[in-house]
Amino acid sequence: MFFFDEFAVYDRPSLFYGWAAVNSRPQVLSDERRKRNKLNGFLSVDAVSGEEYFILSERSKTEDVVSYLALLCDDMAQEGCDKITIILDRNPTHKDKMRCQLKQLFENLGLTDRIEVEFIHTPAYSPDFNLAEYLIHQFRLKILHHLPADTTIDDIQMHIETYFANHQLQTPEQIKNTINHICKLGRQS
Repeated sequence: MFFFDEFAVYDRPSLFYGWAAVNSRPQVLSDERRKRNKLNGFLSVDAVSGEEYFILSERSKTEDVVSYLALLCDDMAQEGCDKITIILDRNPTHKDKMRCQLKQLFENLGLTDRIEVEFIHTPAYSPDFNLAEYLIHQFRLKILHHLPADTTIDDIQMHIETYFANHQLQTPEQIKNTINHICKLGRQS
C-alpha cells in the first residue's frame, strides 16, 4: 500500500502571512510568481516499510503522474509484487484520464499481466488522510525552509536529490504512528 502526492518547490521563498486592517484583504500587485522557477516533485510512501519513491519533474501534468506511477509499478513488479494499492487525493490529474493513460502505458510496457493497481481517493479537502502530505511537510521543514533566499532552483534540486538519496524522512515506527493518527482521524469524521 502506497500513499502518493505531488508538490512544487520554487527558487524564491513565499510569504505566508501579511498584516492588513481588520475585515480587509491586502492587495499586493506583483508579477513575482511568473518570475519564480519551479520544480515539481512526486512522492510515494510504502505504508509498511516507509520506503520513499521520489522524483523531480519540470511539469506536473497527467502524463507526468502516469509516467511516475508506471515507474513505481514497474519497480514493485520487479520486486515480485503483483498488486498494489495507491492512496491519493482528488487532484484532477488523478482522475479517469490518468487511469486510461496508465492502462495504455501498462500495455506498452508489458505491465498489464504483471501487476494490478487499485486506487483509493481520500475525501475532498482532507490532506490529513494522506501519509505523503505529512512527509512533504517534513521535507519542506527539513530542507527548504533553511535555504538562503538567493538559492537557485538548481541548488534546490541538488539539495533535494542529495537528501532523498541519503535519508528517509520517517522511520518505519514513525510511519506506523502517523498511519495510526490518520486512522483515528478517519474514525472521528
